[in-house]
Amino acid sequence: MDYEVLSPWADRDRVKAKGLEPRVSDLNGKKIGLFAGFKGHWVIILGEVERQLQERFPRAKFIHYHYPKDMSSTRDVCEVADDDEYRSSFEKWLKEVDTVVSGHGDAASCALTLAYNTAFIEKMGKPAVMLVNKDLATIARTGASVRDVPGLRVVQTTIPDLSAFFSLEGVVEDIIRPGVAAIIDDVIAALTEPPTKEEKSPAKEVGKAPRDVFKGNLEEVHRFFYQRGWSFGMPIMPPTEEAVREMLAGTDLLADHVVARISPMLGKATIEKIAVNAVMAGCLPTYMPVLIAAVQALADRPKIWLEGYTCSVASWAPILCVNGPVRNDLDINKRGNLMSPYYRANAGIGHALGLIIMNIGGTRPGMEDLSFVGHEGRYGMCFAENEEESPWEPLHVGYGFNREDSTVTLFWTNGRQYLGSAGNAATILRRLCDSINVFAWDPGCLLIMPPSTAKVLADAGLRQKDVISYLVEYARVPAANVNVRWFKESHHEPKEFLLPLGDPTRSMRKFYSSKHTAIVVAGLSYSWATVSYSGGGTHGTIVTKKIELPVNWDKLVARYKDIVPKYVSY
Repeated sequence: MDYEVLSPWADRDRVKAKGLEPRVSDLNGKKIGLFAGFKGHWVIILGEVERQLQERFPRAKFIHYHYPKDMSSTRDVCEVADDDEYRSSFEKWLKEVDTVVSGHGDAASCALTLAYNTAFIEKMGKPAVMLVNKDLATIARTGASVRDVPGLRVVQTTIPDLSAFFSLEGVVEDIIRPGVAAIIDDVIAALTEPPTKEEKSPAKEVGKAPRDVFKGNLEEVHRFFYQRGWSFGMPIMPPTEEAVREMLAGTDLLADHVVARISPMLGKATIEKIAVNAVMAGCLPTYMPVLIAAVQALADRPKIWLEGYTCSVASWAPILCVNGPVRNDLDINKRGNLMSPYYRANAGIGHALGLIIMNIGGTRPGMEDLSFVGHEGRYGMCFAENEEESPWEPLHVGYGFNREDSTVTLFWTNGRQYLGSAGNAATILRRLCDSINVFAWDPGCLLIMPPSTAKVLADAGLRQKDVISYLVEYARVPAANVNVRWFKESHHEPKEFLLPLGDPTRSMRKFYSSKHTAIVVAGLSYSWATVSYSGGGTHGTIVTKKIELPVNWDKLVARYKDIVPKYVSY
């Protein structure tokens, strides 16, 4: 049997690509701008670029500009083009210079952000070149392309990310100076060689992609999608016109309605494209309202800087928690094995979100997703809160929704940790404080706590926010383990408390605040296993969206309610 299938790949808004500005013919006597992003060692690298260029061009003048914002949930913006606080001073600086060197992209999302800002420099009429670590050149070009300057000149270095260094003693002499010396000729060429015909008038693939893409049997469809980079490494359901039409029954919104534009590609998440990816993942039409709300959460800036997670060298994955009556309508698992893929709703919704990130956001391995090791959860994770057995208010009520509302909450994690939580309340809290590990500039975690553990804490008079406040205050690490240089030089110094000043006898909080941490009660009622999914505030925070149901919801649920496992005994 042959299937005629639709494309899951998103359209983009039609935008005319910007050609490169004319280069300066000679650097002598020119004013060279040096644009550094938020990392403090980028300023040092550009200082070495200045030193070596000054040796070659004694009459050149140099003017630095340091833009301190990044993809962080504490920032409203990370692009100077949209920054009311910095744009005026940036434009004043730009008028004073003849050409610009920006740098240094040494982590994937950092390189992406730097490329956004360097592309803006070209769009403002100044010739520019961007310095980037050689392993991140592809993501830098992606960043420039999605900001409409696909020909941005990029010079590749061997200088690594110096963020992990507790001290930069000897780094200039041993790493930065030879690294800059190896590429200084390339920098000069990029600033002075005239643009080619293609650089002046770039051809850029934007706009509408073909809707119907392939016809073939089941294996041929799977092979075609995999070879196009539109699926994970497992088979898909063919997204035929008929299957997509059935999926659209799960919403009252029109097929061409744009729910959001998803970074980094800024692909248009139309209802039809969401439905195509949902079909591929094996979803039922009743899952569409959850997916639409999840897409809204993905694109909720500045609460989520999505490409900071999806295009990071770190390894991040999305988790969805569903609350409210829709949990039971869809048979989303909330008890035992809730993070295992036994239930169709849990697996299908999670898988569909992963495909949406790939095919509408434009995130592919080795191109935009440059994770060092990746994350098994990038396939997608979805579960429901066990509200019926919880002694506390449901998660969504704590975020301002009514109990009868149905919601989906998005959290990004990079680590999973089993935490034993048996005993009385004091023992449970001590174990959580001692055992929990976190990661992020403003760390958080999603604690999935079984009803039995939550009941012990509730019986001791503690609410979720009390437990979280306790963790913030008493979960600590030795001060000597904290890279204070990184925080201060990269503008991530926590505002809620003072950093230790080199005293190894002191301790420091694992959490800087409570805003990226949540507790969800789920799992078996008799379990004692609390699980921590660390992550949180590196590039965003916890986002909850209301699920809007179609007018025919009850009939739709009734149509699919019997699609549940019926296991046989042996």
